[in-house]
Amino acid sequence: MYRWTDEKGTAHFTDDLSKIPPQYFERARKIAAPERAPAQEETPRSSETKEDRVKKYLEEFDRKVETKKNYERRVSELDEELRVIKERLKEIEELEKVDYEYYIPFRDLRTGKFVAVASPYYDEKVRLTKRMEIIRAEIDSLEEKIAEIKRSL
Repeated sequence: MYRWTDEKGTAHFTDDLSKIPPQYFERARKIAAPERAPAQEETPRSSETKEDRVKKYLEEFDRKVETKKNYERRVSELDEELRVIKERLKEIEELEKVDYEYYIPFRDLRTGKFVAVASPYYDEKVRLTKRMEIIRAEIDSLEEKIAEIKRSL
């Protein structure tokens, strides 16, 4: 057996000198090849029986199904919370429409600059919007985990 390494560092082996490219001929080294393939060691039989393996598999399967159900339950809870938040944001929008004229910026006569008028619901809207983002991220994460479990079942 002959071994040589090319410029990229890849090792090549052959048992025929004519197969070695001329530029690597000087780098080729003869190596001793084993006379016969090493004997395969017999793997010791585990004390685990077929029934034990099946039982272990079924327990793992049940655990995954239960985990998947818990994730789906949590997604359902988050979907409901998301629905409630959206309803509240719609209510706020309707309330602001009723009092729209009070939230229009006006010009301060002393300075001549416009003064922004915030809705009394502004802080609640910001809080609810941030909570929606957090819920969506958590739902996405849970749905990825559910898909992963489904693939493994």
